[in-house]
Amino acid sequence: MPSRVTNETSRKIDTIVDEISSELIEIRRDLHQNPELGFAEVRTSAKICDYLDRLGVSYRSGIAKTGVAALINPEGAGRLVGVRGDIDALPITEQSGLAFASQNKGVMHACGHDAHTAIALGVATVLRKLGGDFKGRAMVVFQPAEEGLGGARAMLADGVFDTQKPDIMLGYHNWPLLPGGTIGWHPEVSFASSDPFDITIGGLSGHGAHPHLSIDPIVAASQLVSQIQSIVAREVAPLNSAVVTIGKIEGGTARNQIPDAVTLQGAIRTHSEDVRSETKDAISRIAEGVAIATRTKINVEFLQGIGVVKSQPDILKTVVDSARDLLGEEHVVCLPQGSMGSEDFAEFSSRIPSAHLRIGSKATDRDTMLHRSNFDLDERCIATAVRVIAHAAVELSEGA
Repeated sequence: MPSRVTNETSRKIDTIVDEISSELIEIRRDLHQNPELGFAEVRTSAKICDYLDRLGVSYRSGIAKTGVAALINPEGAGRLVGVRGDIDALPITEQSGLAFASQNKGVMHACGHDAHTAIALGVATVLRKLGGDFKGRAMVVFQPAEEGLGGARAMLADGVFDTQKPDIMLGYHNWPLLPGGTIGWHPEVSFASSDPFDITIGGLSGHGAHPHLSIDPIVAASQLVSQIQSIVAREVAPLNSAVVTIGKIEGGTARNQIPDAVTLQGAIRTHSEDVRSETKDAISRIAEGVAIATRTKINVEFLQGIGVVKSQPDILKTVVDSARDLLGEEHVVCLPQGSMGSEDFAEFSSRIPSAHLRIGSKATDRDTMLHRSNFDLDERCIATAVRVIAHAAVELSEGA
């Protein structure tokens, strides 16, 4: 199907992106230097609102404490296209050596949400400055607390879509495994589900010299961890994707004492809702068996998780075809697999037809990856993303 974006509109988008790219990079660096954790992005939210005020765009702020939702051309025709950018940082001490490194001790934009915020502001700017060339409608959502704190769910609970609900949502994440100037996509799963869990193993404390008079939760924990790892190896089909990780174990205070309890914390990640459910059931079943075998009491608690991020095929095709027209076939990469990382964009994509992109951001001066203390990105990703997403928003909003 031919693009609905005219050559003239496309040229205008390119011109606007060229005009604002330097400012967007400055914004990204300022946010990088002043990172804030989830639900505490007070300065970040204020900067977003100040920018939108100068742009002359209507918005709601204070959604889920620090979230912002801006409306572009709300009286326009066509479908309402939502664009989501996350704004929070991580509790990581920065060791990047950047001139604009974090000034907030122990807090760092190690996942590139500073760039995501700049991209969302850029998309809002392009759609606003297109004027009459954008006849559709858009909502740009600046979401707090993506990093495991439930920011998307909190915005939904706080009524971000109560007045106007997007017909389509577009999401994106920078991707250090692809070079700047490229776009990545996957036809099925973009990001995995994530389900955190806590396990408490209760035993009976005693002297290490008399184990028969105790019930040892450490031995039980060892067996439980080992058997849990067999779930993926022996219960999940080899061509399906699943990971079970135990990331934290606590128990005991002395080398010669058997403790009363051991606690474990972990997470399940899958690309399938069926595998997700089956893996939870398997952990509970194994825990029951280990408890019987070791005479312990084991409690498994699954905390609120997030689902799989999947793109709707027809929306994804429109976005990918548009990106190919803009960037060239060689710069739009079909990824061989989805990520086992999670993204709470799933809260939107599970409710609204959506598409999600990976934005090539591989740093040219360092070996790094998301959530590393030396993280940086190729800032070309900002202009590339703004251009692609703005085009897609125009096409999707004005399409039938």
